[in-house]
Amino acid sequence: MSLEAPLPSAVRGFARKPPRRAEVADWRPVAAAIAVAAGVVLGLLAEFGLIALDPHGRALVAASGLLVDAVLLAAVLLSARRGAQRLGPATLGLRRTPVGPALGWGAAVLGGVWLAEIILTALLAGHGQEHHGRHAAGAFAPDVAVLLVLAVAVSAPIVEEIAFRGYLFPALAGWRGPWIGALLTAVLFASAHVLALPPAFLPGIAVFGFGACLLRWFTGSLLPGVAIHAFNNAVVLTALSRGQLWWAIPAAPLVCLALLAPFSRTRAEDVETAVAETASA
Repeated sequence: MSLEAPLPSAVRGFARKPPRRAEVADWRPVAAAIAVAAGVVLGLLAEFGLIALDPHGRALVAASGLLVDAVLLAAVLLSARRGAQRLGPATLGLRRTPVGPALGWGAAVLGGVWLAEIILTALLAGHGQEHHGRHAAGAFAPDVAVLLVLAVAVSAPIVEEIAFRGYLFPALAGWRGPWIGALLTAVLFASAHVLALPPAFLPGIAVFGFGACLLRWFTGSLLPGVAIHAFNNAVVLTALSRGQLWWAIPAAPLVCLALLAPFSRTRAEDVETAVAETASA
């Protein structure tokens, strides 16, 4: 079963360019899960090693998140080459998609995720909801603030969406369908945050992971998921910094999309047509 076809009618279109079969892939679910898990573990080990050089250096701690993302991205790219005729940005979901449906689905998913998190927060009140992560509230020096926003609200949304929704989700969806694939991806996505967040936060992370998978499925593109991921993380940073990092809320999604725009030249509809024609051949 392919993740790319059929897409909901709200996001279907017609191809204006010849479909390119090289932009789709047939990834093995076990290999994808192992690659993503290995990338997360190796990235965390590299992060701990870097922080050990100066445990009290806030700039170094903030920058360590960039190292985690670099290791995870490298692991995913090396593994994703297997099963893809020619691995490119479009293969991993970096594709253009109609703005209207993307905004609508993105707002619906983010609103649903926030509602679920509010309910979970109420249910888990008094059960360790206080945050003890590495990014505690307080005043940040300008260099630390910039590094923190780059790591948490720019780099992490891009790399995590590529790893979990661009690579792992299609592999699992091709194995058991998009709904089961989204559920399994959400569980693994939450598991990847075990060391970064208190246990009470993990259900909310899983809900976000599930919603981001649906957004990837409904739009055929990672770009909407990256945008709401960056927006969500920027809102969290703003809350933790007591408003100091407010500027990240509008800036982070725009920076992410600007960085990915040069790599997102293929339209999601063209890839959908390519998969459909391949399946009927």
